[in-house]
Amino acid sequence: MALVANAPPAAASVTFESRTYVPARGTDGGNTHVLLYEYLALDAEDIATPGLYLRAGGWGRTDLADETFGRTTNGDLQYAFLGWRAPRLNGEARVGRIALTAGVARNEVFDGLLLGSDLPGGFDITAFGGIPVETDEGGRSSDSLYGARLSQGRTGLYRIGASYLKEENGGNPSREEAGTDIFLSPLPLVEVRGSSLYNVIDKSWARHDYRLALGPFFGRLRLSATWASTDYLSYFQSPVHPAFAPEIAEKLDRIGGAVEIGLGGGVTFTGEYTAYRYDVSGDAQAYGAGLDWAGAGFSAGGAYRQVQGDAEENRYQAIRAYATVVYRLVRISASAEHLTYDEAINGVKNATTGTLSLGYNLSRTLELSASAGYGETPEFDHEVKGLLAVLWRYDASMKKGGTK
Repeated sequence: MALVANAPPAAASVTFESRTYVPARGTDGGNTHVLLYEYLALDAEDIATPGLYLRAGGWGRTDLADETFGRTTNGDLQYAFLGWRAPRLNGEARVGRIALTAGVARNEVFDGLLLGSDLPGGFDITAFGGIPVETDEGGRSSDSLYGARLSQGRTGLYRIGASYLKEENGGNPSREEAGTDIFLSPLPLVEVRGSSLYNVIDKSWARHDYRLALGPFFGRLRLSATWASTDYLSYFQSPVHPAFAPEIAEKLDRIGGAVEIGLGGGVTFTGEYTAYRYDVSGDAQAYGAGLDWAGAGFSAGGAYRQVQGDAEENRYQAIRAYATVVYRLVRISASAEHLTYDEAINGVKNATTGTLSLGYNLSRTLELSASAGYGETPEFDHEVKGLLAVLWRYDASMKKGGTK
């Protein structure tokens, strides 16, 4: 995988992005929060030599009105790594703070090394290791995270993967998982995708999640079926923060199906049914239908859904509607939802929420948007939300900046 001698230097391509958000929220008799979030991202390609690149991104937050989770400011370096793509076998290496999702690795962030490559016979492999980046009052001494994913397949026909991950906290195992993931398309218009996760420490399956998709038939009919089974205690073992730990030993089995029919003229009909089986919270079933229309610079739709379950919060009817208009550089969106509960919750039998948003592209580099929302729910009598956002992009490969 050596570079060709005397190769001409590559022209570096640098892209910078800034995303600024100002969400605000207030309720009757409750705290008012006005937050300022700043997300920054830097991408640099072909640094000094072909295939060498840099990725970095992070965020900061301050509350201009009150404390949020006991703090007025906080932030995080989400990722920052140097990478290199090999000229053969789709090889790649990354070193630094890496964010990874692959097999049983679920949005893992660690300081370390990642290596990946294609192999003969349709195989490919990704291996990684380092120190996990997470909330840990005991510090990061003797912490480690490592694992790998190996897969084999043929493009467009199938791919089957197996993966493994182990995490240690202070030298003691805190998480150990193995899993499989599949993609199958044995026939035209037939596709199966899914994954299974096994908790090695508990010696139990934590989650299965599979989807069958059929179509489109006649160019307008699509069918799908889904099945998922989750053991929450095994799935959320050793969470980053105690707030994410399940309070009860709950298990959920979910099975459902959906149909999508193109009626012509940009109109699409959808129908769905889902059955839920909880070990603790009781069973529930949901069914509904929707109608959507998309035209030149305009889209709109509405849907109805009914849920019938053993728990009172799982017995309701919901109606929602939305519309979006795009005219030149302006985008306007509106949505509303109304829920009617079979039995009153906190003395309230109806819940209504609505949102209105406006976006404006000042240039290829700068986009502004604002949204406002209002709700009356069993949790809040009157809740008002707002969001201001500024998105700025700069691409140094363009003469005057902007996005491609």
